[in-house]
Amino acid sequence: MNIHLHQMSLGDLLVLRSGIDEEITSRGHVRTSSSLAGELIERTVAVAYNGRLAPVGTKSVDVITSDDRGLQVKMRSLPKGDLRHWAFKEFEFDAAIVVAIDRATWMIDWARELSRDEAESIAKPHSQGWRIRMAAARTSGLDVTGKLQTAFQELT
Repeated sequence: MNIHLHQMSLGDLLVLRSGIDEEITSRGHVRTSSSLAGELIERTVAVAYNGRLAPVGTKSVDVITSDDRGLQVKMRSLPKGDLRHWAFKEFEFDAAIVVAIDRATWMIDWARELSRDEAESIAKPHSQGWRIRMAAARTSGLDVTGKLQTAFQELT
């Protein structure tokens, strides 16, 4: 097989990876997907906000913006239209960036910036912290979909 991965866009690589992951899962070899998508979205948010990735292990903050705001990034990769929730242990951030990715295309379906107050106001208690339903988040806060889509394209 002669595949030239270095010539493929990031989006094409992710779609290929998705297909490979699905096939490996269908064969019963794995149960969950890796965190590659989450890391790419954190990097996308850093680019979009002209910020930097927080050091590994930083509690509740994934990106530090150019104006020193701490952002927690939450990403869900689901079939288009599937709405679930994001889990939060606490609200020790300035804003949460919640991102829904279409699993089939690896495109950013929608993204919202929620202030800490907005996140707390729509969160529901859960045994391991808090949950924010995607349906509630989708209509809250600031729409940053275009901003993140543009930043993601810069990575490709």
